Amino acid sequence: MLEEIANLGFHWAELHEGLGPCPMSEIAKFVDQGGIHISHLRNYCFSPLNGVRGPEFTAQEEEERTLAVCLTQRTIDHAIQLGASTVVLDCGNAMDMKSHSRFLKLACQGKLYTKEFAHAKIEEILQREKKSDLLKNRVLDCLREVGDYAGDRGIRLGIENQEAYEAFPSEREFPSLLEELNHPVFGYWHNFGSAQIKQYLTLLDHEQWLKCMVSQTIGCSLDDVRGLDQRHLPPFTGVIDYEKLVPLLPHNSLFVLDLRGGSENAAILSSIEHWKNQFRR
Repeated sequence: MLEEIANLGFHWAELHEGLGPCPMSEIAKFVDQGGIHISHLRNYCFSPLNGVRGPEFTAQEEEERTLAVCLTQRTIDHAIQLGASTVVLDCGNAMDMKSHSRFLKLACQGKLYTKEFAHAKIEEILQREKKSDLLKNRVLDCLREVGDYAGDRGIRLGIENQEAYEAFPSEREFPSLLEELNHPVFGYWHNFGSAQIKQYLTLLDHEQWLKCMVSQTIGCSLDDVRGLDQRHLPPFTGVIDYEKLVPLLPHNSLFVLDLRGGSENAAILSSIEHWKNQFRR
């Protein structure tokens, strides 16, 4: 896969959490030979989980949170070995909530702007807010430990926004989380597709949210969306207004395509050409 990415003219790539431990030596060899550079890893990349969802910093069981910290430290070690600068984190969810599924179901039934959807949103928000402090305390303990570990090794940690409302941190929780961490290795990682899905579900204003977090943004995942059922499309092929949003971001941010397969090479190259002409980045 990395060779295919390099053949398209890319010099940098991310490594995703779906990779098991086996490809590590092969990828390291390709990187050492100058085939490509690795910009960042997503947490639990090369973990022995074999596609199973990883442990979460929000978990009720201390054993699971401890495992989450250990596997994150292992990901940081892999980042160092591959010359990457950053590890991107998903902090977890309020495990007993299914807000996102509920919102999607109502939206797909054409009830997005109905009283039923409004009542559902209020119910989910109230339930989620009750869990906020407990989730924050669990996550802070884990992040402080991995933050010290990453800082000693010169690796930055990007906390990524998620499309699910039950995820931690929510948009309300993000600024205070980073403020309480008060640790130089942490920054915000903006996922354009996730933010756009939340905007579609009337849970945030994409532009206003990005303006709120711009000073703490260290990187972005780029894809496009059409409705609720088509994600990970090349930028400029969906509804995300990149022309308006990208100029808000720092010039030194990492910008990384997050297409997850399924896109034609010609569409990818056309998107990149559009990006270069539009932003000169």
